[in-house]
Amino acid sequence: MARQDPESLWIAIGALGAIALGVALIPFRTLTSASNLAFGFLVLTIVVAEVGGRAAGLATAVGSALSLNFFLTEPYLTLTINRPDDIVAFVALAVSGLIAAAFGRRRARSSEMLGRARDDIEALDQLARSLTTGASLEAVLEDLRRAFRLAALVLRGADERVVAAAPAGYAARPTPATPLNPRTLLGDERHHRLGQRGFRLPEGGGRLRLAGDPEPLWFDLWESDEEGLSKDEQRALVVAAAMLRLALQPSPTLSARAS
Repeated sequence: MARQDPESLWIAIGALGAIALGVALIPFRTLTSASNLAFGFLVLTIVVAEVGGRAAGLATAVGSALSLNFFLTEPYLTLTINRPDDIVAFVALAVSGLIAAAFGRRRARSSEMLGRARDDIEALDQLARSLTTGASLEAVLEDLRRAFRLAALVLRGADERVVAAAPAGYAARPTPATPLNPRTLLGDERHHRLGQRGFRLPEGGGRLRLAGDPEPLWFDLWESDEEGLSKDEQRALVVAAAMLRLALQPSPTLSARAS
């Protein structure tokens, strides 16, 4: 069963909420002017835009203006307006709502970015602890795979022998044909795939060369998340690969470390 799109859900909540608010305010339309009742719609628009995003805020702003006009301005239950004050209230609500929607979810996006950065730091911290405590390479790769929402990670030596793989079943898969840029994790393709978060790994996986002595390593990556990797996640994954390379550098025999 497909999951409900959160943005579509908030669009419906905002539009229906504007209608419901208009109905709820009907008893007050004879007690005060429409301009005073418009504040309730403006608050609703700001809340929906902040939580649900710009599209939901725009839907709420439009629905609020129409609801104010239909339920709370004379003549009632029509989309015509006779009084100049009501026209001003309608226009002011529409403009204010659209402005609030245009800037909606900025704080939510900032919080989301901070949360992602915190996750990246925790992933690198966990990697450092695992490498210093002698955890198996399979466990290290599995932690990285989960942290960066990857389908698989395979570490290979210069002669293509498998050093470690997570999950283990990917060890038998053919190596990816696309080399990755060691700074951006982008392939050498002319056209890059994009997700909601950022650039996606090449279809069929990509190879990151970890240069060093006594021999280079190859870091093969396959994605599982169509949203892609943000720039911060790309940098963090590159740093994680460098940390892994440095940790293996002193080891004279990679196969012994893998076992």
